[in-house]
Amino acid sequence: MATTLDDTSPDPAALTAAVLEEEARRQDEQDERDADAVLLPDDLLPGVGDDAMPTREVLRSGGVATIGMLFLLNLFDEFDRAAMAVLAPNIQETLGVSDTTLGVLATLGGGLVVLAFIPIGFLADRMRRVRVISGVSAVLGVFMFATGLVREAWQLGVTRVGTGFGKGGQPAFNSVLADAYPIAGRARVFALFNLANPIGLLAGPAVAGAVAALAGGDEGWRWAFIILALPTLVLSMLVLFVREPQRGANEQQAIFGDDKPELTHEPPAMSAAWERLRKIKTFYYVLVGLGVMGFALFAFSIYFSLYLEEHYQLDALERGYVFSLAAIGGVIGAPVGGFVVDRFFRQSPPKAILAVSGLLSLFVFGVVAMYMPNVPTLIPMLAVAQLGVSAAISGLLAIIASVIPYRLRAMGYALAGVYIFFIGAFFGAVIAGQMSDAFGERTALTIMIPPALLVGGSVMAYGARFVRGDISLVVQELKEEQDEHERVKAGGEVPVLQVRNLDFSYGPIQVLFNVEVDVKKGEVLALLGTNGAGKSTLLRAVSGLAIPDRGVVRLNGRTVTYSDAETRVRAGIVQVPGGKAVFPTLSVRENLTVGAHTYVWDRERLDAKLDEVLTLFPRLQERLDQPAGKLSGGEQQMVALAKGLLLDPEILLIDELSLGLAPVVVQDILEVVETLKARGLTMVIVEQSVNIALEIADRAVFMEKGRVRFQGPAKELLERDDLVRAVFLGAEAGG
Repeated sequence: MATTLDDTSPDPAALTAAVLEEEARRQDEQDERDADAVLLPDDLLPGVGDDAMPTREVLRSGGVATIGMLFLLNLFDEFDRAAMAVLAPNIQETLGVSDTTLGVLATLGGGLVVLAFIPIGFLADRMRRVRVISGVSAVLGVFMFATGLVREAWQLGVTRVGTGFGKGGQPAFNSVLADAYPIAGRARVFALFNLANPIGLLAGPAVAGAVAALAGGDEGWRWAFIILALPTLVLSMLVLFVREPQRGANEQQAIFGDDKPELTHEPPAMSAAWERLRKIKTFYYVLVGLGVMGFALFAFSIYFSLYLEEHYQLDALERGYVFSLAAIGGVIGAPVGGFVVDRFFRQSPPKAILAVSGLLSLFVFGVVAMYMPNVPTLIPMLAVAQLGVSAAISGLLAIIASVIPYRLRAMGYALAGVYIFFIGAFFGAVIAGQMSDAFGERTALTIMIPPALLVGGSVMAYGARFVRGDISLVVQELKEEQDEHERVKAGGEVPVLQVRNLDFSYGPIQVLFNVEVDVKKGEVLALLGTNGAGKSTLLRAVSGLAIPDRGVVRLNGRTVTYSDAETRVRAGIVQVPGGKAVFPTLSVRENLTVGAHTYVWDRERLDAKLDEVLTLFPRLQERLDQPAGKLSGGEQQMVALAKGLLLDPEILLIDELSLGLAPVVVQDILEVVETLKARGLTMVIVEQSVNIALEIADRAVFMEKGRVRFQGPAKELLERDDLVRAVFLGAEAGG
């Protein structure tokens, strides 16, 4: 049956034109956003345009002991990985597993290291990092030792998960190094630290192969893991004596000199940190690129070892020599990469990212090595691949440190580990294992590695265009801290609520632009504006329900920008949402009890607070046992307000106070607000009615298209006919 359009159907041409017009409008707003973006000149970006700093001076400033201890821990971490790679065929023979099973078991620790990176990154941003490093290193040593004792395949899986958790200290390692050493030499410091990886590859396979050969028999491989575990256990105790560096010290030194701001901060919440990190464009594209490249980097080490055994009949000791000789490329690459990236970063941060992307692409020589006619010609190709990876990783760690706010640095490194280990290593090993069982190791790696390097490198290179802007945002956040520090030192009043330089986006669409609002103690602030101006979004950003792209939120001078909503409620930021804010099937009493969730088990306090709140809402006293859904709209709004007041707010945020309510009901609610105002409660109220706002508010803020257009005494708003007309027209349009 044919489909026809009647007279009520929209005209396709008109609909298309409307869509194109809306997209053009959105693009204009995006262009306006880009024009307003913070982009500082290079000489104001930390580490850019600086004079070269000798490596000796770099190390002296942060202490040789710090880099030395972390280097040794990283070295024995690599020894475990090298032993697993070179002894994989021996383990396979002992346990009797297939290529796919071995690949999954061998990379289980790396693939599931996310189980460690997430909580360890979280802890490292909240407590002393050297303690975190000590704990995870001890776990690594214990499970390395246990690997030598396994008898079944499932036991190997358990020990590999344990060693994976023990390897999860990298976010803490990198965070310590970024804070301990100057920005001008940061890539070189990471290069020295990561030099442990190729040295581990150089010495580890030979040591592991030699121990297995000396032990003899089919199960000589066990002694390699047992012996290599002992130094790790000793170092896990010694690292406790390493000095803990001040967070963000190098950025603050570069921007402020010795006059560093001293402000208090709520520890970052995991969810808020990850949401904020996801909005850093440079970091986002680096993550995606790492995830794709991880398919190539981690599957290669396992299946290349199997390739050497099957095609060249190399035993464990001989495979160890091959990997050791190839690791010479990594030993050369690490310091070269550090010097190159430090130099490029001083000249131009985008060049540093492009250099990293290009260096990683050299790993394709690992595939070339598999087509060499013999082992002597294979080793140089493998060495070039190792050189590229070793040179790139150090620079990449330094770049990540430059674009992430210092309070979130460990979580940033943790997120990078999630992408490269979980997405790249684990799934790459599974896919490569399936193809290896079907077509052989060389075909599997040839199919996987070049496309992964090409796509991942291209994505990472694309992110280079955002690096200047992201560093500029870090600088601006630090400068705002300094301004606030100076204001407090000068005796300035500390508002209950401060919002500074706040931007917020829903996906690619920005809805708040550089919003700044202060609310003094005991003040009632009316938040006015047209529909879609961003009023409710601003309340969500203040209460922790939405994490801003940039900017700062403070409560009584304490920064809460990266804390979650639950923490902010306990600190005193309480929001009463707009619309229906009750559980309709629960009684009024049950709604109020649920509302007091922060102390619901303290019955005495709960009863006292209920009595106090119900004196403000006598109508609710009569309906305590009625379902909340049966109440009128005004009574439901009273329940919502009562729930907010039960939480002892330091500042109460009320979204759409009078929306949809009859005038007589509004008057009752306004009387409650006046009572709260008389008691000195600080409030921010989103309101559509100018008359209501002027009746209850001390000051008013008018927003339009995500920007603050007016901020001052509420009565002065009447003098701005253009703004008042916009409010009324907006309310009418919304109705």
